[in-house]
Amino acid sequence: MLYETFAECAAHPNYFDFSQKTSDQPIINYMILKRVPRRFNIVRRPGKAPGNWAGSPHFIEQDHRLFDPQTNQPLQYLHWAGFRIQPGCPYWQIWKHYRYLGESVVPMDDTPPVDRSWRQIIRKIRQTFSRING
Repeated sequence: MLYETFAECAAHPNYFDFSQKTSDQPIINYMILKRVPRRFNIVRRPGKAPGNWAGSPHFIEQDHRLFDPQTNQPLQYLHWAGFRIQPGCPYWQIWKHYRYLGESVVPMDDTPPVDRSWRQIIRKIRQTFSRING
């Protein structure tokens, strides 16, 4: 069954959007939709559910838990799609709290890595100045 699913994927590359340099997530999603007949979306349920995406800035932290003020409910999970979990990312302190819960030593945060686009800009500025001062 897995081979047939991959063959379908290969036959229809236009079904998948890899323009954002994603991993294999679109193919995994396709496999679930095509091969799992009964699914339950825990977000789209009766009574409304809280959000879950780490990119949503409106969540409120309270005692190491996030709440969605739009539903007045605590989040059941936090979905990190599109984020590298590292110091400086959204809700980092909550992630770190649960990651090291019960451990006696909690490491210090490293400095967040410099955005590579800034490195490229700085390199171009230096190259320009070196040509001018040549």
